[in-house]
Amino acid sequence: MHSFFKFISTILRYLWRILSFSRAVVANLLFILLIAIIAASWRGHEVEKLPSRAAIQLKPAGTISEAAPLTDPWRKLLRQELEELQESSLQDIIDVIETATDDPRIPLLVLDTSRIERISLSQIMTIGKALEQFKANGKKVIATGDHFSQSHYLLASFADEIILNPIGGVELKGFARHRLYGRQALEKLKINFHLFRAGNYKSALEPFIRDDMSDAARVANQGWIDDLWQTASEQILSGRHQLSSTELNDYINNYDEHLAQHQGNAANAALAAGLVDRLLSRPQWRRYLASLVGSDEKDAEDFKQIDWNDYAQQIKKSYLSAQTFAKIALIVACGDILPGRQPEHRIGAETLSQLLRKARRDSSIKAVVLRLDSGGGSMVASEIIRQEILQLKESGKPVIISMGRLAASGAYWISADADEIWAEPTTLTGSIGVFGAWPTFEKSLDAIGIHSDGIGTTSWAGSRNPTRPLLPAQARAIQLGVNQGYQRFLEIIAGGRRLSLAEVEIVAEGRVWSGRQAKELGLVDHLGNLADAVTAAAARVGLTSADTVYLQSEKSAVDLIGELLSSQQHTLISLLPESYHILANNLHIPETSLLHLEDPQNIYVHSLLGDLQQ
Repeated sequence: MHSFFKFISTILRYLWRILSFSRAVVANLLFILLIAIIAASWRGHEVEKLPSRAAIQLKPAGTISEAAPLTDPWRKLLRQELEELQESSLQDIIDVIETATDDPRIPLLVLDTSRIERISLSQIMTIGKALEQFKANGKKVIATGDHFSQSHYLLASFADEIILNPIGGVELKGFARHRLYGRQALEKLKINFHLFRAGNYKSALEPFIRDDMSDAARVANQGWIDDLWQTASEQILSGRHQLSSTELNDYINNYDEHLAQHQGNAANAALAAGLVDRLLSRPQWRRYLASLVGSDEKDAEDFKQIDWNDYAQQIKKSYLSAQTFAKIALIVACGDILPGRQPEHRIGAETLSQLLRKARRDSSIKAVVLRLDSGGGSMVASEIIRQEILQLKESGKPVIISMGRLAASGAYWISADADEIWAEPTTLTGSIGVFGAWPTFEKSLDAIGIHSDGIGTTSWAGSRNPTRPLLPAQARAIQLGVNQGYQRFLEIIAGGRRLSLAEVEIVAEGRVWSGRQAKELGLVDHLGNLADAVTAAAARVGLTSADTVYLQSEKSAVDLIGELLSSQQHTLISLLPESYHILANNLHIPETSLLHLEDPQNIYVHSLLGDLQQ
């Protein structure tokens, strides 16, 4: 009896701890929301009015996001008050630039890239295209910065002038792809990592079975990384007419010598190389800009300006409302492809399928544009989404795929049957291959004196237990599933792209291609951005781009709380040393797909291409 009451006491004690923890979490969430509301009320909601003549200061913050711009006021408030969640909508940026292009009150755009944390080459080129149109309308773009990282400089290279703080520099180094390889570590930990794959270039899990990059992966990676760097370097040279290709490569490869010529002064080295136009301190460049657009009424030492976020609230935004009853649905899908319902930044098979079914059932929707930014994921989840796309097409509604930064492996699986596929020149796509993975820990446990034993009704009972050795029959079954999945992948592409199996096999094998290469190989139909894909969809159904609207899943209070909890996790991670983040990026931690990938058959169509160092 004493043991029974002790057991009950233990259960109640743990329940109390759970309740206490839950109460603390809810209290913290409510407190954060209260602070956010107070802060928002304190600042007020007045939007800064645009003077008769002023510059727009374009200063995006955080991650440049492909997701639809936020319209819900609570979610906007959350993004504003919690810095860890800050994102800048790519579409908002484009809308601001395009509207300002035709706004006679705005002769100048001041570009500040300092707060951008993540931006892809495709996004840089998309924003750059809008900046080029702004300049073509007789207006000026000036980029300012205390220091330019490579990605920041690539965006700044679209400006007419680049102003650098004398204390800063320009960081150019080219593109690279380095990963940590841990075969020996797994051996020392006595972890059996069972890998099954189809495709000679399918190198996603090489770090678990090798100590270096395979020759096949080296050849494949070099192909697309060179193509991306060619695009990037061509843009720099296009923006900096005084700079030659030889001089650019010399600056990058012999940077130490350039520094030595200027006694270690990085700003002087950048100016001498022609990478920037002026070296000005912050007060100096503010006065310089004031000479171009006039001085601010409140501060004679500053220039007339309006923040791009304030301007964005005064303009008509793209894809938020249609002009007519008939419309085109724009669905944005980003992240790894997983079964079931998934939160933002992941593609849930059920979540996306529901949107596709909604588009099919809505008589006012005449076509669908699916914007993809994904390296793939679960094979089963990818196939479920593809089946919904097929049914949508059978209903008579065209489906147009628009590929962003990345649309490879499982993302290509769901794209192959679309009526049209649009990719950007710098999109990474292809990776047509399949792998299966199953780690077991029986030797690791054995080394510390823990042993697994038991009984089952059949020889397969308990076979999914990672503490048990992988049965030879189970290994054979997984490999057969991988082989069949790969063959199915080839057949899907052959049917969707109207190619023979022999033609598909040549471009498959898990090899990755840039969008420009994929166009030449017939894997995509056209090169262009989201706006181009929307225009193509509209032409198919006799509508215009203005008839396009975002189709999104409804968000609940639970989703809001989930974002708050996620932000707390990111905050904790951000407190770790910089060396952790470097290690994490190489190991794909904490955002590694492997940590949350799931598939009923343990079979994946995934590329793990998120580790390009730019």
